[in-house]
Amino acid sequence: MPVFRGNVGNLLQHWVLCEILEAWQSYVNQVDFIDAYSMAPLADERYPETDFASRRRFDWVQAHLMEERTPYERAWHRLTPDADRYPNSAAFLTEVWQGDYSLVLCEFDASTVRELRRWQTKVETSPSCIGLEVAEGDWRDRFRRGFSASDDLTLLSFDPYMISERITQGDPANMDPGDFDLIAAAVSPLCGPIVIQLSTYSANGGNPQSAVLAATDSGLRPAGFEQLGVVRANGHVMSMLYGRNVRGGPRLDDLPGRFTAWLKDVKAASAGDSL
Repeated sequence: MPVFRGNVGNLLQHWVLCEILEAWQSYVNQVDFIDAYSMAPLADERYPETDFASRRRFDWVQAHLMEERTPYERAWHRLTPDADRYPNSAAFLTEVWQGDYSLVLCEFDASTVRELRRWQTKVETSPSCIGLEVAEGDWRDRFRRGFSASDDLTLLSFDPYMISERITQGDPANMDPGDFDLIAAAVSPLCGPIVIQLSTYSANGGNPQSAVLAATDSGLRPAGFEQLGVVRANGHVMSMLYGRNVRGGPRLDDLPGRFTAWLKDVKAASAGDSL
């Protein structure tokens, strides 16, 4: 179902994504984007949100998009100028990135896949799009086939509901340490810079952020990845950034502080605004 959550998790994930794209814009001409959980290009149905403070902050940012204060807000405003819809990561990329790009969009939900394929016919007409693949099914199936060697920037996005520090046999919408070996194997042919954004929305099930970070580090560091930063919205929601072959690229270590300052402003403004 083409849905979005409309909460602080969306704010964190896509604020960070847009800042990564802006930072790399001056360093490479092309980005190859691989999204494990794609969502619809413009989702128009919202999950019920039980965290009303989180929902209010999302609503405040949406109501003030015309101010276009950050790359994220500028892109969101231009993608949905007069509709109560929310873009996915790929849509944000097509708006923010000014060079060539390719997209591999993995998605399990059949109705969302149909939306992605309709969008595909439009995006592929852009001269900047050099390829768009919609991979239906579990992202792991697509990753097992690997990716072609590339010298361009590869940006991978994962936003499972939860990352477990232990091997599980549960919901494919979650991730566990067994997934990191698969990711490392899939990107092993890539020679260019690689940036991974792992966003997680829940510390439920005994998975505090410190334990998740330790598990992610142990899974990705042996494959040559270094931690570039951790951006947190609260004790549940965070984005972990990892990179390989990124020396000579932009520094991303200022993102946690800048996001915290931006979200602090949003919290204060939304608390005093009747919307």
